[in-house]
Amino acid sequence: MFQMELAQFEQAAKERRPDRAVLVRGRHWQDDWRELFAVVALKEIRLELLPRRDCLVAELYPLTFYNRRDGKIDDELSARLGYTRVNRFFLLVDQQCGKCRFGPPHGQIGLDSAWRSFGLGSYLMAQLIAWGRDRYPGAAVTTEHLDLSQVEVLRPLLNGFCKRAGFETIFHAQDSVTCFIKRLELLNPDYNHERVTEVEELAPEYWFAPGLLGDKAAEKVQSVLSTCH
Repeated sequence: MFQMELAQFEQAAKERRPDRAVLVRGRHWQDDWRELFAVVALKEIRLELLPRRDCLVAELYPLTFYNRRDGKIDDELSARLGYTRVNRFFLLVDQQCGKCRFGPPHGQIGLDSAWRSFGLGSYLMAQLIAWGRDRYPGAAVTTEHLDLSQVEVLRPLLNGFCKRAGFETIFHAQDSVTCFIKRLELLNPDYNHERVTEVEELAPEYWFAPGLLGDKAAEKVQSVLSTCH
């Protein structure tokens, strides 16, 4: 049931502007000089057809890679391209049953390979957990089965991701991991503040207006970097 409902909320998320947006910078876990700038957007979504369901969507819009060693922006990723490669995490709560499920609908909680290792997946997860603990602390968490068959992920990174959030890994297989926690209030709404920095709170109406996405993102990153030198 949760799977089908998550798909409906995913479709709604594509059509919604965020309630909150933050410019963040993440530092690579193996290379302190390499950073990724991104916009994180949060959307609280309710659907008329599912009045007993409450959902928070946390989206990552990658903008620019930056190398602090030589002070150069990496041309591998442009801000405009980043806005076409959104990654979405979900927390869907069934208020009537007192249960919740993390997503996205396809069951793979994780970022595309290019955006991993900068601490931003844990940052997105922390936003969902903080929201859920504040509103539905007693909600039972559906056991999470992370399907790894279609993705390449380092097990140390995956284990660290689950452990930081507060999940207990109860089963390891070659192409999947099963995690468990009883209630939302037992999860950890924290992230690695040494690796992830909230640079600036953004005005969602301004940043997500059609035609301004990539341009405004590039301008903001350039402005931030110019103050660092």
